[in-house]
Amino acid sequence: MRRAFLLTTVLYAASVAVASAVLPARVPLHFAGSGEPDRWGSRTEAVLTFGLIGAGLVLVLGGSAVLADRLPLRSGLVNLPHKEWWLATPAREAEARRRLRADLYGLAAAVMAFLVGVLWVTVAAARSDDPRLGWPFMVAVGVLVVGVVLWTIWVSVVRYRPVEGQ
Repeated sequence: MRRAFLLTTVLYAASVAVASAVLPARVPLHFAGSGEPDRWGSRTEAVLTFGLIGAGLVLVLGGSAVLADRLPLRSGLVNLPHKEWWLATPAREAEARRRLRADLYGLAAAVMAFLVGVLWVTVAAARSDDPRLGWPFMVAVGVLVVGVVLWTIWVSVVRYRPVEGQ
């Protein structure tokens, strides 16, 4: 999952670089619920905004995965299903940390992939004669939401279920 996160991060950075070359001078920066732009800005503002959002999420999401080995699992900071079972032995705790790190990298990769999609939908809208968010954006949002819900259920019910005999 770490590789997936690194790959999507590089893809996002490359997309921001390409967008800086292909965006028009005036860019829609926010869209109303109808998909119509309701705030416009310059290409520089758009590239800076996308760059800062991406960098911030890389730091927060990637940083969380990096810190998985240092998080105080016994505190209330981490909500781990079947926490008592996972923390009962050093081997179980090490496995819980490995899984947690992989899960955090996976979630971070999904968010970065979503941001790549948001960036390209924004570029397409900015270059269009009729700048608006269409079905590709709604599909991307739907895929992310359904994916996160399914992943959360899987993590809660299956991924951290105690393993008999260990």
